[in-house]
Amino acid sequence: MFDRKFNIIRILIIIVTSGVLVGILVHENKAKPSIDKKTEVNKDTVIEVTKRYVNDHPDFFNEILKEDIEYRLDTNILFNELYMAYNNDSVGYVSIKNNEYTYVPMNNFLIDKIVENNSLVKEENDEGLPFDLDYIYKGNPNNYIIYKDNEYRIIGFTNSKHLKLVSTSKETIENWGNSGNINYFSGDKEENEDGSKGIFYVGFIRSEVNDLSQIVKNEKRNNYYTKILPRYYGYSSYINVSDIINASEDCNFKNILDINKNNCDSYLLDMISNTYTSNTLDNNLVYYIDNNYKLKGNKLEKNINVNRVIYVQGISKYISGNGSKDDPYIFE
Repeated sequence: MFDRKFNIIRILIIIVTSGVLVGILVHENKAKPSIDKKTEVNKDTVIEVTKRYVNDHPDFFNEILKEDIEYRLDTNILFNELYMAYNNDSVGYVSIKNNEYTYVPMNNFLIDKIVENNSLVKEENDEGLPFDLDYIYKGNPNNYIIYKDNEYRIIGFTNSKHLKLVSTSKETIENWGNSGNINYFSGDKEENEDGSKGIFYVGFIRSEVNDLSQIVKNEKRNNYYTKILPRYYGYSSYINVSDIINASEDCNFKNILDINKNNCDSYLLDMISNTYTSNTLDNNLVYYIDNNYKLKGNKLEKNINVNRVIYVQGISKYISGNGSKDDPYIFE
């Protein structure tokens, strides 16, 4: 009897050990770089492994690629995740748009300089969705940047490595549209728009909400007031309520309409007085920052004072600058 039990245990150990060994072999085979270090690297091989990477991450890329949004994949991601062995000849990025892949050799990325020269705060409410803010600026940071001869400040950067920028100057825009009870900019959406096409989350938020994570969820999800997903695919939008709260180093508020410069101070609130946000609330009102830097509900008017918000590619060539007012970032 004892020998029988011993044999059964021994067989089980052998089976488990074999399973572990098989798992290790499978993992090693999966993790093995698609391109060997000795293999000649060219644009075709880089694109080949990029397509494999995209196919392995459908939840992320399906959202981006269905709306002709350009995504730039840093080849360092392919190196770090073992899709490709490191090679100096393959440093750069792959541009993906409308199922077209273009390899661009490049180093000295803008986003790397921003991470290197400034302190950024990890966004705790990042859900891993495309264009979720991954890192944000708080307080009064060196986050100035020049784009097409205009001055902006960097709100943060997204999971897609786009920079989310807000203009330091105000403008009057009449093209405020409405679709599915979602208010958003609905002007000319051609390629000549400033910035890169991206996803803006513009959902309805009840005024009594006082939790940042719930505010972020409301901006992204449909509810009674927004029958469809409150996502605007376009070239520009306005400040989110969550952006205002995130920019402050110490924002304490009882509800959204309690937010003001005294309890939620930051560079962002200083900039956007007397302007609309991208979010709506009850009774067909839009969140609005008045001249006293307080968040209020205001009816939609024909002429709207706004600080335009855009995305630009963080995977772009860095030229100069340290992000200060006197020496803003400049990129190609």
